[in-house]
Amino acid sequence: MENQKSKKGLYVLLGLLIGLVVCAIVLLVANVTGYVTFGAKEETSSTEQVQTPSEEETEAEEPAAPVAENNWQFDTNKVANATGSYTLTVPTHADGINISLDAARTTVTLSINATLVNEAYSLGWFTAAESYVYEPHNITFNQKVVDIFFGGIGQDATGDVILFLMEDGTVEYIPVKTALQAGMDNLKSYGALSNLTDVVKFYQANATSYVTILAQTKDGTMYDLQPIIPR
Repeated sequence: MENQKSKKGLYVLLGLLIGLVVCAIVLLVANVTGYVTFGAKEETSSTEQVQTPSEEETEAEEPAAPVAENNWQFDTNKVANATGSYTLTVPTHADGINISLDAARTTVTLSINATLVNEAYSLGWFTAAESYVYEPHNITFNQKVVDIFFGGIGQDATGDVILFLMEDGTVEYIPVKTALQAGMDNLKSYGALSNLTDVVKFYQANATSYVTILAQTKDGTMYDLQPIIPR
C-alpha cells in the first residue's frame, strides 16, 4: 500500500515538472514572436513636441532678395559729356577684318584681308586686285575680354575703332587705320582709355554732326567716346 502511494506522489511531481517546462516554452515562444514582452514598458508622451528652428536655420530658409534691375538702357539724358542729341544706329565696319576670341577669352585674333582693308582705308598698299586670303594676327591680353565692339567715330571710315571691354571694366582700343598704317605685323592694343572705368556696354549712335560710340558704366551713366579716344 505504501509502495502505491509513493508511486502516485512521483507521478504527481513529474506531472508538475512537465507542466512547468511546457509553460516556460510557451512563454519563450510568445516573447520571441512579440505577443508577450518582458521588461518595463516605454513611456510615450501624449503631447507631441514641436522643435523650434534655430536662427541660423531660419536665416537659411529665407528666400534670397530679388536682384535689382540694372540701369543699362539707352537714354540720351544719361550722357555725361553730351555735345548734342543722340540716336541709336547699327554698328558697321569695313570689310576685310574678322575678329575672334579664344576659349580662355584672353587672346583676340584679327584676320586681315589686305586687298579689302587697303581699299577701305586708302592705305596705298600694292595688293592683288582680288584676294580671298585672310592673314591672322593675335593680340594677347593680361586679363579676360568681356566684349568686343567694332564701330566708327567721326564722319568716315578712318574713325573706325575696335574696343575691348576688359574684365575689370576698363576699355582698351585699336584705332584701325592708324594701326594698319603702321603695318599689319604691329597690330596691337593701344592701351586703356584714360578716366573710363566700370564700363558694361557700348552703343553706336548718331550725334548732331558725326557718328560716335557711347560707353555705359554700371551706374547707368554714358560717355561719348569721340573726345576720349586719342587721335
